[in-house]
Amino acid sequence: MASIAIMVGAAIVNAVAFTAGNALYDKFGRGDGSEERLRHDKAIEDLQKASTEWSEKRAATLDWINTKLREKSDARNVFDDADKALDFYNETHTDSQIQLLIKPQLEDFYTPSNEQHYYSLFVATIVGGISGYFAFKVLI
Repeated sequence: MASIAIMVGAAIVNAVAFTAGNALYDKFGRGDGSEERLRHDKAIEDLQKASTEWSEKRAATLDWINTKLREKSDARNVFDDADKALDFYNETHTDSQIQLLIKPQLEDFYTPSNEQHYYSLFVATIVGGISGYFAFKVLI
């Protein structure tokens, strides 16, 4: 009798896992051109563009800092870290403080929809529940 219950339980778990896996693939796996997928792809493109501009501006700023340090003969060591070089420049030249731009993040361009939050919460709940179940089974 117990083996029948185990077989039925395993079949139900298998069916739920198969159905949930297919639903997740349909929602997130294909490039079906859904509005959420298009918004996300646009945000990734904007992030890439902003990151490229940020890198160029950072390199130009660091080049300018290095030039100024050489001109004033205050460069004592070769700095491995650009932030240390900037901190040293700001300490030694209090008349002109320089701040680097903040690196762009995906959150600056894309905010997930409520539906996306719902699906993320759903997946986290299922994975957490399964993990908790197996952790509970191991402790017993």
